[in-house]
Amino acid sequence: MAFRHEGNGESNVKITIEERSNYVLFCPHDLANVPKDIAVIINRVMIDWLKAHPGVRIRTALPITQDGQTIALHLWYDRADMEVPPETGTNKYREV
Repeated sequence: MAFRHEGNGESNVKITIEERSNYVLFCPHDLANVPKDIAVIINRVMIDWLKAHPGVRIRTALPITQDGQTIALHLWYDRADMEVPPETGTNKYREV
């Protein structure tokens, strides 16, 4: 199923993907204006990231919440493909 965000596309959400050697953090770039469906948006970005990194096995997932709503996701992982060196200290952004 294709990801669809309600609205006319004016309110794009920029998601920060902070990758380290054994964890990744998905969070909105602008924490002051977090949309109600941020958990769905972060989930979609996480799925796309996992598809781009097929040699990753998730060890632990920690949702970060604010007022009972998930606003970020922290994943710790192990690499199954040890030949490929992990990227360390990279920040990427994705607009959804």
